Amino acid sequence: MKSTPPALVVVALLLLLAVTARAELPEDVRRQVDQRVSMFLEKSGAPGISVAIGVDNEVCFEQGYGLADLENKVAASAESIYRLASISKMLTGVAVLQLVEAGKLDLAAPIRSYVPGYPEKQAPITCDLLLKHQSGIRHYKGDLEIRSNKHYARVRDSFGVFQDDPLLFDPGTRFSYTTYGFNVLGAAIEGASGEDYVSYVQKHIAEPSGMRTLQPDSPFAVIPHRAAGYRKQGKKLLNDFAVDVSNKIPGGGWCSTAGDLVRFAGTLNSGKLLSEQSLETMWTPQKTTDGKQTNAGYGCFIDNVDDDRLISHSGGQPKVSTFLVFSPAKKVAVAVMCNLRESNPKPLAMDLIGLVGAESMEPAAAE
Repeated sequence: MKSTPPALVVVALLLLLAVTARAELPEDVRRQVDQRVSMFLEKSGAPGISVAIGVDNEVCFEQGYGLADLENKVAASAESIYRLASISKMLTGVAVLQLVEAGKLDLAAPIRSYVPGYPEKQAPITCDLLLKHQSGIRHYKGDLEIRSNKHYARVRDSFGVFQDDPLLFDPGTRFSYTTYGFNVLGAAIEGASGEDYVSYVQKHIAEPSGMRTLQPDSPFAVIPHRAAGYRKQGKKLLNDFAVDVSNKIPGGGWCSTAGDLVRFAGTLNSGKLLSEQSLETMWTPQKTTDGKQTNAGYGCFIDNVDDDRLISHSGGQPKVSTFLVFSPAKKVAVAVMCNLRESNPKPLAMDLIGLVGAESMEPAAAE
């Protein structure tokens, strides 16, 4: 048997180290993260939370705090799975732009080009308008729609809830947030790609991003490490309402770990899912027809903090409150997933991304 040349052994070891090496937060920064998360739990009264942080577009911190399940005393951990809620819209936005790059979808084409069964409205609706919440399609109409327990086998099966309602305004003239609009985008993805929406996202977004836990939050599936969810009645914690989110998978029906959200953000920011031009389009604040600028991009929101552009989306739904934010320039990301509805994790996530993105995190210059 021939022996392996020493040079090849060295190269193989170096490659292995490159693959397995993982940046870690400095100990003093980890302590500050722990302190700030503990303060959030105390102030919000949330049972549990999982936090993930990425630096240089790679996950470097994943940890749970408190309890994922109060009744069974299951600790929250890096493996805890929560509903993404509306962070799901960012996945849908990426999928649409991938199909634009592939020449399969035109943002300016009437939506009926890809969803022929969608009713005609007083003016054409396009994917461009849907992505930036300017289509005029309404959002939820009361708690009964938010707490829907009806199961839908396909994305377009839920359209009967809203598709025959008149538009709220002429498309393009106003911003009005709508989850149902992203349901229509999910159907457009199916029409343009020839794949069902869930399969498309898992193949073209989850797999390249290494999101091993991303899946629809099915009430029937056995999902290991799925966190229980709670709501407050006064100061009392209650199990939150059981809902079936199959009525809105493209706009709020996925679940995953916090770490997988940061993997998605890092992969997206690395240019592995979309071209630089498409990313710039996605991350540009959109305007209405009268020139008024919104803070909405395509499936995301944009803030400027200390001259740093931050891309984000929040999520709020029975059982969860979530927030994902990342800085394309600094290549840092934070995902916070909490099992208490209306606990508002945005300030915590923004605080943490400011912490890890600070100049003190930069490596010291060599002397």
